[in-house]
Amino acid sequence: MKAFVIAATTFTLTGLAVTGPARAQDPAPQAAPAAEAGGAQGTKLGAELGAVIEAGKDAAAKAGTKAEAAGEAAAEAAGDIAQSTAEKAARAAAEAEAAAKEAGAAAAAAVDEELDRKANIAKPAASAPEAAKPAQEAAAEGGAAAKPEVVAPDVRPPAISEAEPGVLASWITSRRIWTTNEPSSTPWDDSALDTALTARPATWQDIAKVDDIVLDDQGQLVGYIADIGGFLGIGAKKVLLGTEAIHLIQIGSERFYATNFTKAELEALPDFNPATVLK
Repeated sequence: MKAFVIAATTFTLTGLAVTGPARAQDPAPQAAPAAEAGGAQGTKLGAELGAVIEAGKDAAAKAGTKAEAAGEAAAEAAGDIAQSTAEKAARAAAEAEAAAKEAGAAAAAAVDEELDRKANIAKPAASAPEAAKPAQEAAAEGGAAAKPEVVAPDVRPPAISEAEPGVLASWITSRRIWTTNEPSSTPWDDSALDTALTARPATWQDIAKVDDIVLDDQGQLVGYIADIGGFLGIGAKKVLLGTEAIHLIQIGSERFYATNFTKAELEALPDFNPATVLK
């Protein structure tokens, strides 16, 4: 609108310059219509611009309404889809559960049928031993009649009993040897010890242990191998003793070997030579 007013003004001024001084004395009659025309044009343009703005607002409002409606429709469609999916999932779960129950029932029926079949097979087998018993008894009687009676041989076992038990080599090799600390020249009297002692005297000393026994080629006991000193058999001196060197005695409930030889006397003996016995 400003451009139009300026053009009109320029045109008016140009007209004044052409007509000369006579027309410059009274410009109002020609300028008023031009200004009025320019104002009318501006008003028209403003009205048109306002109409455009209103049309834009109306279009925006309609677009917003349509967008809101579209959003509501989309939300409703999504809800419908979710509900449909949930319903389908529920139906699928129900069908799967029903199928699982049906399969379990079929498996249980199959197991019962197999157990019944095996039970029917086992019944005749269980009765088989009873049916075979007479034949087994007859065979046993026949075998007993045919088998010759075996007579136990006379192996001349030693006369041992619970009242008078024998002695095992393993028992002998765990016995300790005690010295009486009497002079070794003192005669040994078993009967005097058995009647005179009720407990081992405090002066007696544990000096050795029977490690093994020695037999001759006739199987007769001829000696003992004794461990003297050491700790649990480690570092002990092994010596060979005759059957008269140590004596098995019992004092109270304790049974052990005793000797009149002192520890120093036994340690003075030569070391046992393993090459002198069979292994």
